[in-house]
Amino acid sequence: MKVHKNYPLKDLNAFHVNVYAKYFVRVKSRDSLIKILKDPKLSKEKKYVLGEGSSTFFTKDFDGLVLKLNFKGIKIVSENESEVVLEIGVSENWHELVLFAIKNNWAGIENMSLIPGTVGAAPVHNIAAYGQNFEDVFVSLDAVDMATGKLKTFDKKGLQFAYRESVFKKKLKNKFIIVKVRIKLEKATKTNLSYHSRYESLESELKNFAKPPYTLADISKAVINIRSRKFPDWKIHGNTGSYFKNPVVTKSQLKKILKKYPGVQYYPVDKLTYPNPDDPAFDHSNHVKVAAGWLLDEIGWKGKRIGNVGTSPNQAMVIVNYGGANAGEILAFAEKMSSDFKKHFGVNLEPEVNII
Repeated sequence: MKVHKNYPLKDLNAFHVNVYAKYFVRVKSRDSLIKILKDPKLSKEKKYVLGEGSSTFFTKDFDGLVLKLNFKGIKIVSENESEVVLEIGVSENWHELVLFAIKNNWAGIENMSLIPGTVGAAPVHNIAAYGQNFEDVFVSLDAVDMATGKLKTFDKKGLQFAYRESVFKKKLKNKFIIVKVRIKLEKATKTNLSYHSRYESLESELKNFAKPPYTLADISKAVINIRSRKFPDWKIHGNTGSYFKNPVVTKSQLKKILKKYPGVQYYPVDKLTYPNPDDPAFDHSNHVKVAAGWLLDEIGWKGKRIGNVGTSPNQAMVIVNYGGANAGEILAFAEKMSSDFKKHFGVNLEPEVNII
């Protein structure tokens, strides 16, 4: 196990910023991980665990140790006539896992096709897309305590899931390293076609190439088509997908926004779902999420470009490094977007990307 010094991270961060790690090591086993954590020299260094880097924005050189895990493997833990529980190594590619599930006709994550990154990032960010949420298939995970090297199992309650949030993003940030994740998928092909926006819906996309009853593979293809239009390939044009979260506003704030922009979409606060405005799901809370991309589009941010930084021509929430931009330029562009949003709507935008 080689420890690299002054290691380049340009290809391992979402915006391809030219930064370096003081130390960098690839870890292939839990024993090796514990050895690194207990190393007399490296144990004192600040640490960052890196997956593929698709949701990480390094703004400067990392003055510490970057750990690149290589924990692979997918196995069936339990199975019956209606469902299957899988245990997955954290370094498995998320989209490859989705394709594996579809191949076996296991439902529950097909709407989350083409989300970049590893399986280990899924519980940390509580990923969600097109009507499906990771928390709905999550069973448990194993993580190594960075201070003691001991293994701890977390169940769903322990992860304290919320919209784009988990306990690992705040309370336990940089305290545990996830090594295995378990999810439960259904064998029945129940589909979720609820996603719709001002420009498209899953149903309208499916009608372009398939006929009902739609298969899991059909759903996945529709999602891939939509995502491919909205999100440039981060390995070619650096981006983190949606840079900001959809903000939570009070219903009184929503009324003000709707007066000026009557078509804006809004959603329940707890998870990513797409009910109609008169759905009872909105009754239990005085808050809703509003579609930030929709509103940024309205105030002119879709396809806008300043120097080497811009937004996707098909999704205003996606900030793109079109070539050679440094961290300062990207941060300044994001700040301009956020300030303009605040000026128009009186609402703060919070980054979804992990800014280091």
